[in-house]
Amino acid sequence: MPKKTEILRRCKENVVPYLLWLALTAVLVTADQISKYLISAYLPKGETVRVIPYLFNFTYVENRGAAWGMLANKRFVFIIISAVAIILIAAILLYVARSKKTLVVPLVLILSGGIGNMIDRIGNGFVVDFIQFDFFKAFPVFNFADCCVTIGGALILIYVLFIDRSLFSDRKKNKDEGNENGGGDA
Repeated sequence: MPKKTEILRRCKENVVPYLLWLALTAVLVTADQISKYLISAYLPKGETVRVIPYLFNFTYVENRGAAWGMLANKRFVFIIISAVAIILIAAILLYVARSKKTLVVPLVLILSGGIGNMIDRIGNGFVVDFIQFDFFKAFPVFNFADCCVTIGGALILIYVLFIDRSLFSDRKKNKDEGNENGGGDA
């Protein structure tokens, strides 16, 4: 029978990291939902409030599609895509949480953003967007969840391109080994 200290050590190693990323996910989703609630409660639809002149505004928009309103009114398609993405990201998070700790925060950001926007789609039938760049009017209005997804995706891209290039080096190494052995691509 394992000693109490051994059980505590295993718990700390195995459970605590997962509880931390669950807590971070909960905080980010809550921040997203509170921001959307405040905008929808206090800013009339279509109204704009200048936050920092010539930089960004708050404009309440009910987005029934994707960026720029693409695929508008395809609510169930977005719910299904979001659900699949959330399950995949959670599975990847469970898989990499111990071996590639650098990826945990970016994956949690993407997971949180996906959950936040899916809550809107299920509950409202649309996503509440409100952040608008004043200097670039053609850019779509977006929200905190979109920021989480974008920042998480950018961090993963930076990680893959500049920090851990093993994904590419393993492929090249395997291809080079195949060519040395007379194999390889024909």
